[in-house]
Amino acid sequence: MALTRHRATILTTIPLLLVLLLLTNYHFNNKQQPQPTIIPSHLHRHLDFQLHHPIQHPIISLINNATRNWNTKLKSQSMHLSDAIAEYRRRNRRNPPVGYDRWWAWASKNNVKLLDEYDSLHKAIRPFFAIPPPIFKQRLNALVSDQTKWSFMIFVISIRNGRLTLSAVSVSAKNYERHIQAVRNSTLLSAEEVEEVHDQPGLHGWPNTCPPDSELRRDQDGLQDISGRRYPFAQSYIDDPVAASNFCLHPDLVQLNGFLSAFTKLQGFAELPLSPPSQFSQDAGSDPDWESKNDALFWRGSTTGTFFSRLNNWRRSQRTRLVMFSNEPRGNVTVRTTNAHDEIEYFDGDTRELNARYFDVGFTNEPVQCDNTDGTCEAVRKTYVFKPYANHSTSNQFNHYLMPGAMSRYLLDVDGNGWSGRFHRLMSTRSAILKRYSDRIQPWYHYIPVKVDYQDLYDMWVILFLEHFKSNMAFFVGDLKGQNGHDSMGKQIGEQGRMWTHEYWRLTDMQAYMYLLLLEYNRLVYRDPLNLNSMDYS
Repeated sequence: MALTRHRATILTTIPLLLVLLLLTNYHFNNKQQPQPTIIPSHLHRHLDFQLHHPIQHPIISLINNATRNWNTKLKSQSMHLSDAIAEYRRRNRRNPPVGYDRWWAWASKNNVKLLDEYDSLHKAIRPFFAIPPPIFKQRLNALVSDQTKWSFMIFVISIRNGRLTLSAVSVSAKNYERHIQAVRNSTLLSAEEVEEVHDQPGLHGWPNTCPPDSELRRDQDGLQDISGRRYPFAQSYIDDPVAASNFCLHPDLVQLNGFLSAFTKLQGFAELPLSPPSQFSQDAGSDPDWESKNDALFWRGSTTGTFFSRLNNWRRSQRTRLVMFSNEPRGNVTVRTTNAHDEIEYFDGDTRELNARYFDVGFTNEPVQCDNTDGTCEAVRKTYVFKPYANHSTSNQFNHYLMPGAMSRYLLDVDGNGWSGRFHRLMSTRSAILKRYSDRIQPWYHYIPVKVDYQDLYDMWVILFLEHFKSNMAFFVGDLKGQNGHDSMGKQIGEQGRMWTHEYWRLTDMQAYMYLLLLEYNRLVYRDPLNLNSMDYS
């Protein structure tokens, strides 16, 4: 079937984001004793300190598994339109949308290599197929014209002569699952069931988007302190970044991050993520060779990520925690590293030496986004380390503003108030990038995943009652004498990440995502109520 020629203006209502989760305003009471250890499957853990025989460092198996998974993914991509249609049906249990053949031809012509990897797109849009087309269109109009209690939290992109508007809908986990089940059964919800979304007097906020049996829902009436959590994060490494960042599974994450304003999709929310142009930049240019860079983990940034005032627990926000534990001395600790056979060993070190050896981290300029009237700005200025913006050498050809840290082998990217606009630039360098990220990119192959609490970087928080701390930097860089590191693995991850930006994160790849998203959205808007398959490709 050819692409339907709709000339009417298409109201592309995509509730993106601006999910202003004022996470730092939540208080956690009812401190409990630590519960029996239960390690989720998405956290890779070795109880090495309880064993009496040598074992391989877990990061090695994570890197090896990532390499196998990535190579398998590349080899399995569809080569022909018929193969792609079959794979689409297998993954999504429905036909592709009208225009899929044109999308395939365009994407193939432009050398888009991951032609089957749009699972996040389909997962995001799937619940909307349960809504009857007339109600769906009615909601589109209402979202633009009506002012609801959600208007200040979320927004709509309406493509109408270039004009943008803001708004959207919040749905509880119970209603979300009802939508998903209707799609699985190839049925539509009744008008009454659809309207139940608006009749929820017990809906008190975003925790209700989590399943009723989730950790967050069970704890939301009195979240326990982080020291009483069941998951000892600091004794693990990230295997599945998506699950590890799910605040429904890990309520502790709520108090470890400031508010979010990002092109992202959080658990339980109904956003349809876009490919934001602000996430894209041209190649970083002339980048120093790996051997010319130093091996300290580098980060610079401003004091964003929360509003700094006496009313907020800003000391728990993502950037302040990073700067604090990477600079503040805390006595001697035990670090996990490897011997010449890649078996786990430990060494004791003074945190002053460890900080100097592994980290070059600090805020830049002056405190911003802080309350001057209550003394918070001055408190931030005195509490945290402020450093020069970059560590460039005179031989480096990078633009000073765009590429801080060009002379470092390991670069950490930390979100502030929103998504990181420099991630693409950092990934285009030869440095290895440490980041909280997920989805199409392969963790431990293109980048080094970092947990929200940073405990896999350098665990310094005594409230976690840990006997050891682990450091990704000790694995890659080695001990204080530089021995038994895995510098070649770090270099390889840096090169593979750089290749990712050249071959898989081009402007064309972002356009391919948006092209397919709009085809899917077009199907939702223009389906015939009497023939729900009328906008399917066949």
